[in-house]
Amino acid sequence: MVAPGVDNDEKRVDPATAPTNAASHVDAPPQTTARRGSASEDDGDIDYEKHAHPERKDGLTGVMTDISSLDAEPIDMPTSGKQKKKSWNPLKRNPPPVPTERGVSREYTANFFSLLTFQWVTPLMSTGYARPLEVNDLWEINPNRSVHVLAQRLKVNFKLRHEAGGKRPLVGALYDTLKVEFIVGGACQLAASIIQVIAPFLLRYLIAFAGKAWRAHHTGGSPPPIKDGIGLVIGISLLQVFQNLCTNHFMYRGMLNGGQARAALMSVIFDKAMKLSGRAKAGGRSLDAAAAAAPPPGVQPGSEEEKKWFKKILKRKASKMPMGPQKGKGVAGDGRGWSNGRIINLMSTDTYRVDQACGMFHMIWCAPISIVVTLILLIVNLGYSALAGFALLVLAMPVLARAIRGLFRRRMGINKITDQRVSLTQEILQAVRFVKFFGWETAFLDRIFSIRKREIRSIQALLATRNAINAISMSMPIFASMLAFITFSLSRHALDPAPIFSSLALFNGMRMPLNFLPLVLGQIIDALGSLSRIQEFLLAEEASDEVEWDLQNPNAIAMHDASFTWERTPTQDPDQTPNGPRTRKQLKEGKKADKAEKKAAAALAQGGGAPGALDSTSTLAEQEPFKLQDIEFSAGRDELVAVIGTVGSGKSSLLAALAGDMRRTGGTVMLGATRAFCPQYAWIQNSTVKENIVFGKEFNQEWYDKVVDACALRPDFEMLPNGDQTEIGERGITVSGGQKQRLNIARAIYFNADIILMDDPLSAVDAHVGRHIMDNAICGLLKGKCRILATHQLHVLNRCDRIIWMEAGRIEAIDTFDNLMGHNESFQRLMATTAVEEKQEEEEEEVLDDEIEQEKKDVKKSKKGAALMTIEEKAVSAVSWGVYIAYVRAAGGLYIAPLVLVLLILTQCANIATSLWLSFWTSNKFHMSMGAYIGIYSGLGASQAVLMFLYSVSLSIYGTQASKHMLRDAMYRVLRAPMSFFDTTPLGRITNRFAKDIDVMDNTLTDAMRMYFMTLAMISAVFILIIVYFHYFAVALGPLFIGFCFSAAYYRASAREIKRHEAVLRSSVFVRFSEAVTGISTIRAYGLEDRFAMSVRNAIDGMNSAYFLTFANQRWLSVRLDVIGNCLVFTVGILVVTSRFSINPSIGGLVLSYILSIVQMIQFTVRQLAEVENNMNATERIHYYSTQIPEEAPLKLGSVPESWPEKGEVVFDNVEMRYRPGLPLVLRGLNLHVKGGERIGVVGRTGAGKSSIMSTLFRMVELSGGSIKIDGVNIAKIGLSDLRSRLAIIPQDPTLFRGTVRTNLDPFNEHTDLELWGALRQAGLVDQQASMEDKTARVHLDSVVEEEGLNFSLGQRQLMALARALVRGSQIIVCDEATSSVDMDTDQMIQRTIASGFKGKTLLCIAHRLKTIIHYDRIVVMDQGGIAELDTPIALFESGGIFRSMCDRSGVRREDFDAQE
Repeated sequence: MVAPGVDNDEKRVDPATAPTNAASHVDAPPQTTARRGSASEDDGDIDYEKHAHPERKDGLTGVMTDISSLDAEPIDMPTSGKQKKKSWNPLKRNPPPVPTERGVSREYTANFFSLLTFQWVTPLMSTGYARPLEVNDLWEINPNRSVHVLAQRLKVNFKLRHEAGGKRPLVGALYDTLKVEFIVGGACQLAASIIQVIAPFLLRYLIAFAGKAWRAHHTGGSPPPIKDGIGLVIGISLLQVFQNLCTNHFMYRGMLNGGQARAALMSVIFDKAMKLSGRAKAGGRSLDAAAAAAPPPGVQPGSEEEKKWFKKILKRKASKMPMGPQKGKGVAGDGRGWSNGRIINLMSTDTYRVDQACGMFHMIWCAPISIVVTLILLIVNLGYSALAGFALLVLAMPVLARAIRGLFRRRMGINKITDQRVSLTQEILQAVRFVKFFGWETAFLDRIFSIRKREIRSIQALLATRNAINAISMSMPIFASMLAFITFSLSRHALDPAPIFSSLALFNGMRMPLNFLPLVLGQIIDALGSLSRIQEFLLAEEASDEVEWDLQNPNAIAMHDASFTWERTPTQDPDQTPNGPRTRKQLKEGKKADKAEKKAAAALAQGGGAPGALDSTSTLAEQEPFKLQDIEFSAGRDELVAVIGTVGSGKSSLLAALAGDMRRTGGTVMLGATRAFCPQYAWIQNSTVKENIVFGKEFNQEWYDKVVDACALRPDFEMLPNGDQTEIGERGITVSGGQKQRLNIARAIYFNADIILMDDPLSAVDAHVGRHIMDNAICGLLKGKCRILATHQLHVLNRCDRIIWMEAGRIEAIDTFDNLMGHNESFQRLMATTAVEEKQEEEEEEVLDDEIEQEKKDVKKSKKGAALMTIEEKAVSAVSWGVYIAYVRAAGGLYIAPLVLVLLILTQCANIATSLWLSFWTSNKFHMSMGAYIGIYSGLGASQAVLMFLYSVSLSIYGTQASKHMLRDAMYRVLRAPMSFFDTTPLGRITNRFAKDIDVMDNTLTDAMRMYFMTLAMISAVFILIIVYFHYFAVALGPLFIGFCFSAAYYRASAREIKRHEAVLRSSVFVRFSEAVTGISTIRAYGLEDRFAMSVRNAIDGMNSAYFLTFANQRWLSVRLDVIGNCLVFTVGILVVTSRFSINPSIGGLVLSYILSIVQMIQFTVRQLAEVENNMNATERIHYYSTQIPEEAPLKLGSVPESWPEKGEVVFDNVEMRYRPGLPLVLRGLNLHVKGGERIGVVGRTGAGKSSIMSTLFRMVELSGGSIKIDGVNIAKIGLSDLRSRLAIIPQDPTLFRGTVRTNLDPFNEHTDLELWGALRQAGLVDQQASMEDKTARVHLDSVVEEEGLNFSLGQRQLMALARALVRGSQIIVCDEATSSVDMDTDQMIQRTIASGFKGKTLLCIAHRLKTIIHYDRIVVMDQGGIAELDTPIALFESGGIFRSMCDRSGVRREDFDAQE
């Protein structure tokens, strides 16, 4: 019997369900895709509704959300066909109109009775029943529960508790913040626990009453008066009513407290993230701690005392070192630091665990009380025999608790594997274009599937163990009651039905607190772990503003003898290495490093050391971070200062230091005015173009227009579907690199600060746009302000007042352009490589206008679809049967369903038979010996446990099989989808399916099914049993059943919608949070922390307004279903009393004990059904991806000779191409014959079709007409894998994967280290003299590459891409603006490498810098999708066409063609 007692309520939506993303919302990054709190993993019997699937239009962002699948059409749900006909249901006629704005929560003004019965929710429920709820139907959050209030309170309380000094100030602060509701919830739970024990005890008297009547009837005595029986029935029913109300309010308060605690914590975590110091981020110890590591004053350096002191400290450190793999590096014993991923994890997973633990917290102390009271009553019933059964429970519980703890550990292991899979998936999807260019899909799929295999094996082992624990813990009360009854009968007692069935009900009642206790304990342990992590984060070092502000100073910037450092890169958790566990070699090296570290520490203790010497951030195993040293310069209030230098010389670092991003280690920095910062990577918010520019400042139309024009954004607005109101997708996905950079500049200008820091803003824009921005923005609107410009574009230097030349983190020279040209030879050499810009102002303006006009026309024609993001397909009605069938098939075939069903029915038969046998035994129906009764009773009990285990295990093994196969098919299908699919589907949406939905299928779905079918079978069996003996029960069951179905349907209509809205609103919290965390440096430089904190708080309130309503409507349903349940109890009680003469009291006792335990299961079934449906949504969405999305051409098609292509001859024959059906052609009748080994440069304006040539060559987009042949083979006739693996590409945005330099150059170990090293050397990433064994160099084969390669500068990443192409050794190389972000020196080096490394190979190079291609064999000038000019560079220059005008504008002169390459 499953008696999940306290209506095991919905365990709320998982955190990082950050669920589904609004159409272009980024989802929480992989790290956030948190697993359900490990405690909830092993929750024995209970599983609340954990997952939401937002499937409606989000009224806040106006974007459809990611949802379940199958139908793209029926989106306008409110006016779907069903509602147009007059509904037969009077409650569905005349639905109320959607309000124009959201009202205040009704709870805020409700009266006591309404609060008691949750009647205040009814208006919302009736609206939801009449029509689907819209966001405006949901009320605003109750003002008392707003996060603005709570976060403020929590901050104050935390400060007080921390100052008072206690072990867990955060736990205390949370209690202080939520005290009142916490205490009310506790009182309710205590009352409910006591009554829950007393009700079964009263059964004893009711059964005794029936027994007396039965005996009197059969022996002719006088029966007791019927009023006694009716009085008892009424008493039991009233107690049930009171218990249900208490339970509901305990659940409601608990969940509210959880939600409120989570909201307040999210808010304070965000506030802290905005202030976190770089040092804390990198996992270094706070400076205070480092200072504390210095010997006390008065100890002489080098003396004996100092040595002793260091030894003592080292010992203390050694004893405190955790045993984990990291052996205590950095801050709190780990060098992980607070990376963005970890902070987002705190916000999603850790706050969610706290939320979970609050829900059931009071069980921790109420459960033991109710167990003790139960024991006392059992002893009253059975005497000391009860102790035998109780002893079994007491002995079994610690064993089970221990087993459950083992499950937690396993779950942590699984989480790590899952994180690896999700991170890898995320990386592959982010770089999917790149993966396709290289033909690496199958190789990456194999990598994912090998991780997935490990994951599924671990999950199956975990679920099997968990099911065994479940089966045992579910059967414990049965075994305990058996033992007690057997002891009772063996100790010469007659089995009297009254105490026996009363005790059976008591034992069954005990199942709930006993099952819950380990679960709640687990949740609380988890939550305490999470709280201590959050507390550690809240106490981490904050960034101090290291700048002195002096607004009266004549200079805008003055740096005096200043030094700065970046923080070290956080050490990696060995379990988290990108490509699975580490090799032996890597482990050995790690151990060596650790040994070196210990030696150093020992040496330190021997010889004394510098005060900071113990700072574990400087371990020998790590590379020294980049530093700026001895920076000395000042800049006037109206100066334009350029910062130049080679790749990696410290230009960006100097600007970061001024923006407050680097830690100052010496000297002073003075700023005399406000600053705005324009970083090299434009940080773009997921909001409209206009909001990205205005960035929280007051809107001023006139100034805005000037800024837009100065940044040449006006033409872009005309091209965007909604002008400046266009939503920019996640990470700026819907705008080009150049547009992003211009938005970045526009934001800095609009901010109207007096110091503008610009980090190479002109690198991603075309030359003419760059000049326009230089003239109208940097030297135009910003004239009269202090501008610091880091740049590679040397032709702008003569426009600057002064130039700072950086070299290896120091200032090499600082002077005016003329002085440097006159006196500095190195500078003259540098400038000789670039032509100084000529003054062609008037002509220039005309050309620019023409060009922008032209660009507009081109883009209007070739625009890749205006409203980029597709609305996510979503099923409007329930999940279709086709999905259930596909699920069963994926599990192993259609025979599986009947097999599981048979096991379920057998389990229930064994359950009922066990209790029936007990009633036969008490009435001695078969006149058998006691031994026989006992033997059969025990056998039935054992078979029940075994069958239950078999049923659960079969379900979970087949379920995980299904999720394994469905993920495999979906992943394969997605990676084989054409690029158009990725262009129109936000990344977050795809990742969400492979993270969240697969998590649901792996961990939640089978559980939800198990519980649903189990409770349903249980209830059906009991009702059948009752009707067999009490036929009239069927009459009562009819109307109650109808009431039950109606309540459930009424509830589900609005519950589903509220859940969906809640998930959409939660998505926006995650989007805002993770977005702001990634843009911290920009937000800080602009000083807008408060504004972003406010926006996150508003989003949290929005989420909670729906989240708290989900609790209220669950309780609304509970209260109403409890009424039905209590009617059932009352009916059975009355039937037992009225048929007391005809039915044996032992049967009456059996039925009564069952009906009490079943009341709570009824509402549980309704919620479990909703849960199964919700979770099947995940299956539906995965099924959609594995069957419905388009596929590219096959990977293999016919055989291709191994050596193909030998010559590298490429023939484009009348090629036509459009990006998607319905869009205009972007290539029109292109004819081009490239001879083998020829080097061709491709130039043209934006939108002329340069990159489209590349797309057709790699078949990223299939041709609309014509053909392309390579060495005589038509590429449309061979497999994509054969084609792409024989070509090489150096893409515009160099993509690196997490791992090492080695795994990036050669992900599938096809080359020797020597080849890889040769490629690095050829690409100029390592010196010609460097040796492969030298691990101290900045770049070596084992250098760690972080996510997206962000620990390398853009130039270095570009060189890495070049090295990758060299390693590949293809005959045909395509180069896409490969030198757009490097300085002239590096550019020349790359050109030399390309010339030598790719000698004799066919090279197609798309170029922005004409200088790079004027020595190529031929030049193709593209215009409007066709070839406008084609000839040798010199011939084109002299013929005076488009190419000549481009050369003139870029300052390329006739003599440059004759210069040696």
